[in-house]
Amino acid sequence: MSATLDTPKPAAPALPAAGLPAAPARTALAEPGRLGVHLRHAASVVLPLLVMLLLIGGVWELAARLPGSSLPPPSKVWTTSNELILHPFYDRGGLDKGLFWHLLASLKRVAVGFTLSAVAGVALGMLVGTSSLAMRGLDPIFQVLRTVPPL
Repeated sequence: MSATLDTPKPAAPALPAAGLPAAPARTALAEPGRLGVHLRHAASVVLPLLVMLLLIGGVWELAARLPGSSLPPPSKVWTTSNELILHPFYDRGGLDKGLFWHLLASLKRVAVGFTLSAVAGVALGMLVGTSSLAMRGLDPIFQVLRTVPPL
């Protein structure tokens, strides 16, 4: 066998379309940096958000320091709850627990309530869907409950 059959042929350079100039070769330095684009987008979101938080916090602090105010200022909220926020996993027994444990207890209650309501809702839906007698009997209750906003 000859050596010319085993060696691959070099690829032909891409020719520009008729009448159009050739595009310049892009190098790694010529590519727009993705990190820079993301940083610009983050700055366009973070900076206004930070200014809004500072303004709202400042107004809240000033309004809470007025005589007769029933809302505590953010500085007092921070001093009384910073241990809960910074150390959420501590457990000293009884009710002296970190924020995580309080949040977990609340989420457990929500999950139990949602599960019970889903079971009851599916059971009533199947009953109403299969029985016209149940539909006529329960429809007035459903019409009254329709005006109650959902969670």
